[in-house]
Amino acid sequence: MQLHTRATWSARQDRRITLLWLGLFLAIVLIGFGFDFTNYLHETPAVPKVVHVHAALTTIWLLILTTQVLLVELDNVKLHRKLGWFAAGWAVLLIFFAAWGELSWEATNLHTPGVTPAFLAIPLGNLLGFTVLITWGILLRKNVAAHRRVILLANLSIATAGFARLLELFINHPKSPGGSFFFYYSGALFIAVLMLLWDWMKNRVMQQFVIGAAFLVAVQVVSISLFYNPAWKPLAGAVIQAWAKLNL
Repeated sequence: MQLHTRATWSARQDRRITLLWLGLFLAIVLIGFGFDFTNYLHETPAVPKVVHVHAALTTIWLLILTTQVLLVELDNVKLHRKLGWFAAGWAVLLIFFAAWGELSWEATNLHTPGVTPAFLAIPLGNLLGFTVLITWGILLRKNVAAHRRVILLANLSIATAGFARLLELFINHPKSPGGSFFFYYSGALFIAVLMLLWDWMKNRVMQQFVIGAAFLVAVQVVSISLFYNPAWKPLAGAVIQAWAKLNL
C-alpha cells in the first residue's frame, strides 16, 4: 500500500466523500446526545453550570465544522480559510471548557453511587486526542488532503461520548477492558476504518492519516488501561478532590 505525504489527485475528488464522513460523525454525536438529553437535564445531582457552557460551545463547534466543510464544497475556499482562524480560536475555548466541565462534573459526582473516579481517564484521553490532532490538522492547512483527514480524525476523538450514550440504550456498561473499548470507541473507529478503506481503494492513503489514526487508537488503549488499573483510581480521586476544593 502506497502512503502519500501530499495528494497526487485533485482536492475536488475528496470533497463529496468528506461530506459522508462528516454526516456519519454528526449522526453518532447528535443521535447519542439527543437520546440522552432528558437524562442530562434531570441528573441527580444537577449538572454543574460550566457543563452547560461546554455543551453550548460543543454544539457551536459542530456548526462551525459543518460550515467549513460546506464552504469548501461550495467552492468558497477563501471564506473557509478566513473562518479557519476563528475555528482554531474556538477549538482552544472548547478544550479549556471541556477540561473544566469534566473535572467539575466528576467533583460533583464524587460520591454518587455507580460513578468511579477512574472514569476520568476516558474523557481526558478524548480531550488529549482532540487537542493533539486538531493542532496538527491546523499546522497541515497548506497540505489540503492531509489537513482534511487529520481534522476529521480530531473530531472522531469527541464522538466517544455520543456513541456511548447511544449504546447505553441497548446494553449495560461492559465490565471488561475489551468490552469497554468497544463500548466507547467502536463508533469512531468504524468511521476511521471506512475512511482508510475508501482511500486504500482509491490509492489515496496518506501517511499523516495513518500516523494520526495510530495515535488515536494508542490514546484509547491507554485510556482503557488506566480505567482498569487499580493504581489509577486513587490518583484520579485525589485530582478530583483537589478540584472540588476549588469550588469550580
